[in-house]
Order: sequence, then structure tokens, then C-alpha cells
Amino acid sequence: MLLINTIQSFYIIKMLHIFMSISFMVFAIWLFIRSAKGIINNTTYSKTDKILSYFFIITLYLQLVFGFILFSNLGSEMGFSYQSADSSLKMVSKRLWPIEHIVMMLFALFIANLGLIITLNTKSDRRKFFNTLIYYSISILLIMFSLSAIYLF
Repeated sequence: MLLINTIQSFYIIKMLHIFMSISFMVFAIWLFIRSAKGIINNTTYSKTDKILSYFFIITLYLQLVFGFILFSNLGSEMGFSYQSADSSLKMVSKRLWPIEHIVMMLFALFIANLGLIITLNTKSDRRKFFNTLIYYSISILLIMFSLSAIYLF
């Protein structure tokens, strides 16, 4: 009975993690479009832009929490083993990917937080949009690289 609850918990947390990832991408695309328009049209940095930045960061933090739960021993009772690949190269790659993914996600979260702090302390609206675009784009690129590493390497 405990095993069934563990399996169900694992999939619920995994679904929440995926839902947060999709929400993150929606906020990221929306923020990217608003920032590009803000730079091109030289508009004012509004409360909506600030709220989008906060949602961008909040969804990253929620992904981190759900990712740590998934990385914990929750999946170990289900027989998930990163050492079950056929070749040794795949075995090492699969075994190290969760650690690499977490480290890259922590860097992405750090850069996004740094971007938020710098953006909020900037006086010029155009510069705020520029900082948002640069720092959050770097964060998104780190996330994309982290996710693609499991498939490319």
C-alpha cells in the first residue's frame, strides 16, 4: 500500500513539475515579447512587466522545489535506476544527468534573480527592458541546454 502511494506521489509531483515548466514558458515568452516591444517602442516599464518578472522567478522556484522532491528518494522505491543503460557511455550520461540538470537550473535561477535585482534598481525604462531581455534570455538558454543535455549527450 505504501508503494502505491509513493508511485502516485511521484507522478503527481512530476505532473506539477511539468505544469510549472509549461507555465514558466508562457511567462517567459510573454515577458520576452513585452521586453522586445518595450525596447523597440521605448514604452514605460509598467506594473505588468514587474509582475511578469515575479511570476517568471516564482515558477522557477516552484520548479526547483518540485525538482528536488523528484530527485529525492521518492523515485528510488519505484525501481528507477540511472545505471541501467546498455552501454557504459549512456550509463554514465543517464546517471549524471540529474546532477547536471540541478546545477544548471540553480545557475539559471541565480542569473534570473540577478536580472530581477538589477532591473528593479535601474532607473531608465528602456534599460529595464534591456536587462530583463538579456538576463532572462541567458536563464532560458541555460534551462534549454540543461534539458537538451539528456538527449544530445
